[in-house]
Amino acid sequence: MVTASSRVPSALGPRSGYDQITGAGDLDRDGYTDLLARDKAGLLWLYKGTGSFTTARFKTPVKVGGGWGVYNQLAAAGDITGDSRADLLARDKAGILWLYKGTGSGSVPYNTRTKVGAGWNTYNQLTITGDLTDDGKTDAVARDTAGGLWLYKGTSKTTAPFATRVKIGGDWNTYNRIF
Repeated sequence: MVTASSRVPSALGPRSGYDQITGAGDLDRDGYTDLLARDKAGLLWLYKGTGSFTTARFKTPVKVGGGWGVYNQLAAAGDITGDSRADLLARDKAGILWLYKGTGSGSVPYNTRTKVGAGWNTYNQLTITGDLTDDGKTDAVARDTAGGLWLYKGTSKTTAPFATRVKIGGDWNTYNRIF
């Protein structure tokens, strides 16, 4: 018997049950971009990419785990630590930023979290951008509540993945989202 609590979401269609969706990079290292979605119960789902443009873009979702409701911002899709595996940043409601280092496994995509730092609740948007500074390391940008845009240059270090922030623009609060 399938109950509402055990039901797996259908292969990616409109999902009103999700409150966060983010590109995940290639979590399972099969050459296809994956997607992460968090449902309103705090469960994190991995949609593995198929690489297809003519059939289903994603496979049936796999539950990554529960307890993800403690975070109010998820940002993925980049290799922050420089080990060729896609990582995840998660900010909790107290403004602490956590790094989940990728494993390269589709069944257990992340290692235990590492604290990046506090005070990240000054931002209403956080995005992993790839290499903006052309140094071979993944960077991030964050938008503060006044619309200031800040660059966090990547270091590829797990315990301190970003250098000191640099302001790169203003008036970015004109936009609903940055990505």
